[in-house]
Amino acid sequence: MAKRGKALFKSVCLGKCKSRDLSKRLNLTGIAPEMNRLWEASVRELASGVVREHAALLVWERESLRLTNIVEGADDEVEPDFQLSPEQRFVGTFHTHPYVTGVTDVVFSGTDFASALTCRENLSIVHCGNTIAALARTELTPKIVDDEEIESRANDLARIYRRTFSLPETALKMNFVMCQKYKLGFYLGNIAGQLRLEIRP
Repeated sequence: MAKRGKALFKSVCLGKCKSRDLSKRLNLTGIAPEMNRLWEASVRELASGVVREHAALLVWERESLRLTNIVEGADDEVEPDFQLSPEQRFVGTFHTHPYVTGVTDVVFSGTDFASALTCRENLSIVHCGNTIAALARTELTPKIVDDEEIESRANDLARIYRRTFSLPETALKMNFVMCQKYKLGFYLGNIAGQLRLEIRP
């Protein structure tokens, strides 16, 4: 990663990146192996009809993005551990989206948007099979929000899209609208950890 690229990446992680400066690529290759491991842990009992979401805290430590405080949740929810050590700076959260039906590529939910915005996450990442997606906060992202309103808006959109589209398509379309509404950068990529910018607020 070039020097300018590293500086931009750090600014995204620390919530100091302006919309116009969001890079066209988000390089998460440094944490991709750990994200993939947590995805595999989430679906290791899929054949038995059991899945479990996993989450981790995203922190900036020793000049790099790291995953810490890994926790296992239920099939459709997980509560991150937000405790930080003195040398860590808060970035955001990572979690997985497994489904007992085996469906993959379902990106952020309304609950995810509400949590990311109310907790003021600079970067939020979801791993959903072959797809990794990220939300990036910018200077345009509102600092004060109503979590119930956010979740309700997202769920209303999902219900409308679901009449026509598959679950993964529905989630993606809802994510596009929500990112435009709440001024979030939206990145999409695969398990290699190379994400491309889809929405610039």
